[in-house]
Amino acid sequence: MRLEPFRAFHMDILQAQGVQAAQVGELSIVPGQYASVVGSAGPAFTLWKGSDIVACAGMVSLFPHSGMLWAVLAQDAGRSMLYLHRAVQRFLEMQTVRRLEATVLEGFEPGCRWLELLRFELEGRMRAFGPDGSTHLRYARVSP
Repeated sequence: MRLEPFRAFHMDILQAQGVQAAQVGELSIVPGQYASVVGSAGPAFTLWKGSDIVACAGMVSLFPHSGMLWAVLAQDAGRSMLYLHRAVQRFLEMQTVRRLEATVLEGFEPGCRWLELLRFELEGRMRAFGPDGSTHLRYARVSP
């Protein structure tokens, strides 16, 4: 496994390989420029396993003190989840922002569990937040 800086075309490769079911619908709705926008809006990385991408993830800087996390995982990312979890933990430790936010599609329990393992706390429901009008849950991790 190897980590490298995220590049927008990595998202195309990942989508061609297949992404987790909870993300398929939303990725098909967001504009094709999504990868370019999130890739240039803050630090981001890609986790490779051989010639396959396991995940693309990063942070969009909102303000000097806060950021929004994003991640797109491969359909079979579960096999590499421990490595991915540790990579994300290291990534989070390197961030200097006071507040980190992340959202998860309501009902996607694995995503909720993962954020809680990363020490994020549920802040509430966001109705009609998704590009398809879906409800998301907002999580945040705030440093003292």
